[in-house]
Amino acid sequence: MTDSMCSRRLSTIFSSALFLASSPLKKSLYLLSALLIIACQPSPPTSEPVTAENSETVNTPLLIRADSITMTPDHILSVKPTRYQPSLGLEGEIEPIKKVNLTAGQALTVEKVLVKKNQWVEKGAPLFIVRRQTTEIQQPADVAVAATNSAETVEINKNSDIKPEQSAVNNQNSADNTVIDSENQTKQAVKNDAESDAKMTAANSKNPTTDNAISSGSNDELNNTQEAAPSEKSYNLITVRASFSGRIEKLYIKNEQKVEPHQPLLKLSDETELHFIATLPIDAESQISVGQTVNFTAEGLIDKFTGQVSKLTTTQQPKQLLVAVNVVDNEVSRNQIRPDMKVTGRVDYGQIQVGTTVPKRALHNVDLTVLHKPPYKPLRPLIANVWIIKQDQRLTRQPVEVIEYDPLTKQYLIAGITNDSLICLANLPVESEGKKAVVS
Repeated sequence: MTDSMCSRRLSTIFSSALFLASSPLKKSLYLLSALLIIACQPSPPTSEPVTAENSETVNTPLLIRADSITMTPDHILSVKPTRYQPSLGLEGEIEPIKKVNLTAGQALTVEKVLVKKNQWVEKGAPLFIVRRQTTEIQQPADVAVAATNSAETVEINKNSDIKPEQSAVNNQNSADNTVIDSENQTKQAVKNDAESDAKMTAANSKNPTTDNAISSGSNDELNNTQEAAPSEKSYNLITVRASFSGRIEKLYIKNEQKVEPHQPLLKLSDETELHFIATLPIDAESQISVGQTVNFTAEGLIDKFTGQVSKLTTTQQPKQLLVAVNVVDNEVSRNQIRPDMKVTGRVDYGQIQVGTTVPKRALHNVDLTVLHKPPYKPLRPLIANVWIIKQDQRLTRQPVEVIEYDPLTKQYLIAGITNDSLICLANLPVESEGKKAVVS
């Protein structure tokens, strides 16, 4: 058979493929096979068997010439349009929305610990009482207590006078709230340390203060302006209170313990409100918005859970998009989702798109193992190369995005190929670019 005859018949295949792609009969695969058999005579028998279309390799030979590549119909696959919903993969670890880590901002002495590990405390409950280790009037004192979260350190009572009045700072995360109640203790109250607790400390204070919580939005500090009386410089006590109800997750201190600066004191978290934070490329910012629904699974669990995008944050170095997803509180999640669980989810975006399904041997220069487990979709865009035959019968290596893997059919859904092309299943050398495809 001459090259001109094969070219004419390959053109016939294109026309038939285009007609069948739009046919409502959905029998294009079978009819196309018949057309291919009619178009070209089968190649002479060889000692190498021809495998099925969805097999890993095709052993039928290719005849590569300077300007053309001769192949069999087994190497040709028409584009079969398949509709799909675009989505983004999200991955993170469950953690409480409200949490705070307290650390010592300066050298302190723990007067009394008022809580125990794993204890549930209500908002405003006293947690512990500490004393500054000072002996005489000094310049404005260093930090007394610091409230920290995963993002930054929040300093409390920074640059305050020896006589601690109340101060508060604004924290980046409104959930990490700490309430500081600093009383000016009299000598009589300090002597009665056997009966000292949070309530008596406040009752015996000369100048009791109102608790002031950390608010979100800035890191400005409200410093003390009142002067300390020299006779009271050794009796500066600070009562630390909880500004939200939660559980004492970590407790690092005990009564009469001396702590050094930056030493951890206590960790408080509210496990009734959970979320996870995922990281996406910055170019996904236009595809996601606050309020979108996220369906996710948790490691080791069978059930599927629901979340909602609550906050989007852009980081500069590296430039990324942080996506906070709140877990929807319902009976399913309440009984199973716990902090520190690793979760994987997806959020849909945009309009329905059209792709095509191909066997594994059509995809080149890509590792597909990440798709071979639920949810069978990549967390990040997965790019592969596919050889296609344009209407001019020339071969082109086309980059495509692998959308999903179907474990039942062992086919891959890809996007990036128009339905006016044919797919070449052969693993061709890079030098095949631009060569003419001849079917024999």
